Amino acid sequence: MPFAAISYGVAPGHEDEIAEIFAPGNFTRADSPVLRDEDGKEVGRLLATGLFIQDTDMVRVIQYEGDLAAVGRHMAAQPGVHEAERRIAPLLATPRDTSTAAGFRAHFGRSIMTLVHEHARRERVATSMIALRYGLRPDAETAAAELLASAPPVSGEEGPILASASFLRGSTLIRVHQYEGDTGEAVGYLAARERSTGVAAVVEDGDAGLDGRVMRCISQLSVLNPPRPRTGSEEVTPVPDRRR
Repeated sequence: MPFAAISYGVAPGHEDEIAEIFAPGNFTRADSPVLRDEDGKEVGRLLATGLFIQDTDMVRVIQYEGDLAAVGRHMAAQPGVHEAERRIAPLLATPRDTSTAAGFRAHFGRSIMTLVHEHARRERVATSMIALRYGLRPDAETAAAELLASAPPVSGEEGPILASASFLRGSTLIRVHQYEGDTGEAVGYLAARERSTGVAAVVEDGDAGLDGRVMRCISQLSVLNPPRPRTGSEEVTPVPDRRR
């Protein structure tokens, strides 16, 4: 059950605006978690997704079964995705053309972050994800990848963290943790084990705590907590800032 991360560069100061675009009732989710090839044959499933933002970085995290190219093809065919792309276009740092399925697939492929480490304690999807963002020191990408690949995974021992994945793009490191239970407990657990990774040696403000690294969760969904059907009379609840 691998993870992937898609990066977006966004203009600063638009977190609330972007959160509103992806709020329940405003964003139409994919019509099915089933991934199919060009002939319609089932080739995988979407298991969990999460959208996170902090300053000028927005990241879509995807857990899936099957082929990552099929994920891009599946999302490119979703009307709700194209509507969201249209609405966030003025808020992006760099313009791109995702108005067509081909344009979306091309952008999807260009925006995949490099996976440098991944671990799951069990073959089962957890209910929640948290994303941490780190700015790397100059020319530290290779060192960061080597440290994370060799460090004991925080999901390798008993605790709330069930799976972890780390991604690089340029000087940005994103660490994603899938967990069950309370968010504050998960952050505390991660903070207590942060130094064991050695990542402080390659990131800016290496001695800083995790509070400032927790990205805002705009939305997330897993096969364990699918969205409930909405009626037209329901009010839309504003998306909370889930940082701790």
